[in-house]
Amino acid sequence: MPPNFAEYYDAVINWERRLVRELPLLEELTRSAGRRVLVPACGTGGHVVALARRGFSVLGFDADEEMVAFARQRVNHEADAISAAGGEAEVRLLTMEEAGELGPTFNVAFCLGNALPGISGEGQLPAALNGIAGALRPGGVFLTQNLNYDLRWKDKAHWFPLLSGETAREEVLLVKFASYEPQAINFHAMFLAREKAGGKWQSHVRSSQQIPLFRSLLAQLLAQAGFGKLQFWGDYAQAPFDPAKSSDLLVKGEKRF
Repeated sequence: MPPNFAEYYDAVINWERRLVRELPLLEELTRSAGRRVLVPACGTGGHVVALARRGFSVLGFDADEEMVAFARQRVNHEADAISAAGGEAEVRLLTMEEAGELGPTFNVAFCLGNALPGISGEGQLPAALNGIAGALRPGGVFLTQNLNYDLRWKDKAHWFPLLSGETAREEVLLVKFASYEPQAINFHAMFLAREKAGGKWQSHVRSSQQIPLFRSLLAQLLAQAGFGKLQFWGDYAQAPFDPAKSSDLLVKGEKRF
């Protein structure tokens, strides 16, 4: 049976712990900006459902068909709880570049989980940010969370902590490692999976190229896409960003026009 990477990725995410850390800020920004939420690169839909269960109207989208299918299953499974909270949730197959076709109807957009550095083709990232901006109303809020590449590019770590989890059928381990080129990072996610009933371990690798998205570069790209009033944080508790110490880089901006 071919691997379902969406299942594997979701299996190794501790959603309970992650949402405890992330939701207070996401909910605060949404309540101050308006209830219509856009979630680009929504992955398996954890944020889509969590925000919809708090009464918001949420549209998540992703360019990966497996991720979209998994996220739709999650939305359907939580449909009664979402409806009871007065929320709405939808997931679509869409690229960030195409997001502007949705029209400027959203109050806030959250692009999380280090999604932007993976948009590494020539001209793709500016086009993606323009697409997100095109879907936001003037004054709409955009928040993105990525790794601190000012630090990562300096340290050039090759191996990262092992993650583990399980699907309904399999045990899953995720081994992450990277190699570095002069202007890019080759990132590899190797999933080891075996059936719970004593099956043999099988390996499945998904590789991607990332651009080192430094604070200065991200600020420049966001400004070019029409975002102003940029704020830079090192975590979801809004600690000041420290390029030498912060693990993450969070940036909040407002659409100027």
